[in-house]
Amino acid sequence: MEIIDGQQGPLVHEHVYNKGHQRIGHRILPKGLANDKITLHPAPAHGVVIPVKGRIEFGTADGPKELYPGRIAVMEKGDPHYMKAIEDSEVFVVLDLEK
Repeated sequence: MEIIDGQQGPLVHEHVYNKGHQRIGHRILPKGLANDKITLHPAPAHGVVIPVKGRIEFGTADGPKELYPGRIAVMEKGDPHYMKAIEDSEVFVVLDLEK
């Protein structure tokens, strides 16, 4: 078993775990902040976006969806997406780089 502490602060973008084909990203996004200037970009791998705080506008090819604790997004490699914080937010992104 391994216990991993992520960074804290107003803005965090880190990989807290990267071993074999598994990667876990951790993001803390202040309200209004978006990745890649709200431009759809391809998912690097099969993965799951798991919000633990706040609300995220999760852009997809079919239009934006809202994610929040209890509502996740599952992506396949190459799926176009973006994230924008509707509120101060925190998410984990679990990727399977082998799939």
